[in-house]
Amino acid sequence: MITSKDVRNKRFEKAAFGYKQEEIDEFLSQLEAELDEMERERAEANSKIQVLADKVREYMRDEDALKDALLGAQKQGHQVLNDANEKAEQILAEAKEKAAALEDEAVRQHAEAMEKNRAEIAKEKEALIEAQQQVADFKKSLFDMYKSHLELISSMPETFDDAAETEVEEEPQTAEEIAAAVAAEVEE
Repeated sequence: MITSKDVRNKRFEKAAFGYKQEEIDEFLSQLEAELDEMERERAEANSKIQVLADKVREYMRDEDALKDALLGAQKQGHQVLNDANEKAEQILAEAKEKAAALEDEAVRQHAEAMEKNRAEIAKEKEALIEAQQQVADFKKSLFDMYKSHLELISSMPETFDDAAETEVEEEPQTAEEIAAAVAAEVEE
């Protein structure tokens, strides 16, 4: 079998029309690396095989002891199984009782929660209706103000000359006077 050492030490004679030495050296380097890796993996596999073989021998020595232990365990297992079945039946009966009690309690709590939710929904519906009414009232007052402002704008003269001929009212000068004038227009 060729080893990586054989590849490393192999030398070729140079010929006149031969291959490029660099390509051969590169290929041999790759081949050497792969052979090293394969040798390492083979050594690892051999050591694992040795460990496994040692374990198999150990298991074979313990086989008789395991057979005896298995028979004893089977006998004890049957006893434990019978005891466990009895205990399971007892636990199952207790669990059924507890489940029935919990189910009754859950149904009661659910009914209470549903009633509470219905009351809250009714309260929220009333609040929604009230909010909708407030929105409608606000919308109506806003439209009324808009309508009165449009009427005021429509009544304004279109040219400055027309404005000079009409009687001029005294315009409010302060913010308070302007706010009072707007409030008076809204009330009209």
